[in-house]
Amino acid sequence: MQVGKLTTAQVQHLEAGGAAKFYEAQRGGQTTFHGPGQLTAYVICTLLCHKLNSRGFVHLLEQSVIDTCRHYGIQGERTKNPGVWTGNGDKIASLGVHLQRFITSHGIALNISPDLTWFDRIVACGLPGKKATSFEREGVTGITVDDVAKTYAQCVSELMEGVKGVDQVERKTEE
Repeated sequence: MQVGKLTTAQVQHLEAGGAAKFYEAQRGGQTTFHGPGQLTAYVICTLLCHKLNSRGFVHLLEQSVIDTCRHYGIQGERTKNPGVWTGNGDKIASLGVHLQRFITSHGIALNISPDLTWFDRIVACGLPGKKATSFEREGVTGITVDDVAKTYAQCVSELMEGVKGVDQVERKTEE
């Protein structure tokens, strides 16, 4: 499904009778789901200032999720498909980036404890037959999205400190 190419029936299916809202966004990765129980993080970066290309930036985002998963005992890995996957082939994090004038927007969605049935309504990231998983499904319980957000912020900031031109990393979270 492309931006502006959905039928009314498709949008109604995605919105599940008003239980969800559907928004079109210009970012890579095709259709995804964002909802309660997910950590969404948008790392905004001017690539040219930091001598990064788009692939290097995507690699940095993937690695930050892999490092976060490792902190909680989950094996995250890259595959030929976008996002971060567990060792059993299920997707634990989606990744979608938009570039305009070498400035990034959008980012990652890491599944902590979402209602995974929402992923049954979409072909996540355009990959038929792939399943979503979460920290909870992988056996990591008793943590909140806020707990994981702090860990993720630490992991991504450590990776950013190795990027050319980054003198200071400031961590901000919504209160």
